[in-house]
Amino acid sequence: MRQLLYVSNTVDELGLADLDQILTASRRNNAMMGITGLLLFIDGGFLQILEGEERAVRELYTRIASDPRHRNARLMLDREVPSRAFPEWNMGFERPCMDDPETAGMFGVAREAIHGRLSPGTGRIVAMMLQTFYAVQNSDLPVNLYYAG
Repeated sequence: MRQLLYVSNTVDELGLADLDQILTASRRNNAMMGITGLLLFIDGGFLQILEGEERAVRELYTRIASDPRHRNARLMLDREVPSRAFPEWNMGFERPCMDDPETAGMFGVAREAIHGRLSPGTGRIVAMMLQTFYAVQNSDLPVNLYYAG
């Protein structure tokens, strides 16, 4: 099982209709290709983690990197994993409101990655944050987050 994490910027500001179209197509295509993952859109940029069979993941990333809606696509993580981290999401999606301090705190590392302020070696940390977000979203148990302050 291959897991790949990349970031990219958009050429122009995408509207909600554009994002909806991307998400609808991604979910349909990923289901056919056996790919799962999560897509974040923050400050005009994407951070996406993809997982599936190696050939399918590499083909999809090649298409994404050559898509004219993306520029400066950068791989942050490319690794073999024993199992899927996002098994229930053909393509999870989040467009965090970075004006909210709690949301900005949770997704701040993703924002820094999109803006190129993290080294490529930090991909494992970003992937762990995304996996934690997935676990919280798919938990049947109540989750309490406590902030020291």
